[in-house]
Amino acid sequence: AQSRGEAKQKREEQRSRGTASRLGILQASGAVPVSAKMLPVLLTLLLALLGSGLEATRCSLSESEQSSVTYLLTKMINSYSPNDIPNPSIVLALRLATHHNLKTEKEMIKNLKEDAVSRVQNNKTFTSGTVALYVLALQASCSDSRNVSALNSSVDLVDLLQRKYNEELENIKNHKYPITNYYQLGLDVLALCLQNVKPDVFPLLVSPDCNPTQYYFGSQYSVDTASVAFLGMTCVKDSIDLNFTEHKKINSSLLYLKTNILMNRQINGIIGNIYSTGLAMQALFVSDELNTSLFWNCNQTVYKALAEIPSGTFDNPMAASQITPALEGMTYLDVRGKNCSADQDNLIISPTVLASTSPPTSITVIYTVTDGVSNTFSNSINVTVPQGSYFLNVMEKAQEMDSATFSFTVVSSSWGPYVMSVNGVAASDTERTYWQLLSGTKPLEQGVGDYKPSNGESLVVKLTQY
Repeated sequence: AQSRGEAKQKREEQRSRGTASRLGILQASGAVPVSAKMLPVLLTLLLALLGSGLEATRCSLSESEQSSVTYLLTKMINSYSPNDIPNPSIVLALRLATHHNLKTEKEMIKNLKEDAVSRVQNNKTFTSGTVALYVLALQASCSDSRNVSALNSSVDLVDLLQRKYNEELENIKNHKYPITNYYQLGLDVLALCLQNVKPDVFPLLVSPDCNPTQYYFGSQYSVDTASVAFLGMTCVKDSIDLNFTEHKKINSSLLYLKTNILMNRQINGIIGNIYSTGLAMQALFVSDELNTSLFWNCNQTVYKALAEIPSGTFDNPMAASQITPALEGMTYLDVRGKNCSADQDNLIISPTVLASTSPPTSITVIYTVTDGVSNTFSNSINVTVPQGSYFLNVMEKAQEMDSATFSFTVVSSSWGPYVMSVNGVAASDTERTYWQLLSGTKPLEQGVGDYKPSNGESLVVKLTQY
């Protein structure tokens, strides 16, 4: 969602994250309340004492529940057109699934390879995290990421990823922050490790004597960033020879990340928010079994995620791609050693049946655009649109009514349309600003192309610093 300054893949992955209940664990267990500041310390101590070294048990779905996952897989398949550049996150999720539509997946992989070669040949934008996702998707397809052949040429994506990751490290040393963001660095570490490359994990490490700002967005803990970093460092810990000091630092960091992921579990099973839950589940799947099961009910989280599917929460193909691996008990680490010859062509895509339509009723919302950084403007307008319209439709209508005040631009992203500028003011990587989406004062978890407002709602697009 636009309201999140996370920036997964060239800032379009900046997603809003709803406020999570950090007291959820104690609320669920009925434990005696303690100071919120003491909770992470106490939980860390408990997790350290209870460490078992065994991987956590992964939840399994019943046959009837599997149909909900099949629905999401179908959504992802149907979102692809032969003329599109495939989303590597979607390809990765489809390749990790139990059910497959092999014809479509094969076509997506072919187009993914062509796009990778084209980007390199034509020097197109290719952020480190995007390269990492391409490497993961191709590895899940049993393709050689070191020799990606297409368009009468070939590229080594692993070498490219190493070079881009080194550029990220250099930028951190020189400017104290990466070129992209720490979510992408977590993907980089994971993809390189799964290719048997030992990455320098220092940007992801947590030092006991400093504030780990790389895992926070403002005052809010970024569960999805922590989860991807957890997967990456788990791979390094388990797969690569480390000296005693390296091993100790990674173990300490993993304990910190896991503690905070668990502290962001809500009483209903959601971890962080509904869109970070899938990645958090993957992280907890590969963590120690005993201490994880004491503080997390895997089945509760699965049931909550499944309950959200009929309401369309995961209808965005990108959202579907981040929850389906976990619902099937898989993690990104499972791309290693995947046997593609065992894939069954068993995902049958039914023709789409168009629902009958009736004249839509209208809703009226208050739409506001505001500069929350320099406070140079704040303008509002009442906008009437058909019921069922999206946030983007409200913005388009407002622009039509008063283009001088409510003009805006969007770019395509893996999550859908992403707002780049409003009223002539553009989001800036240099200034670390983005256009945040809110309902009233509450940051939204969905983007402009997914969120459907209600009658009388107050919608806000606010320039914000991250």
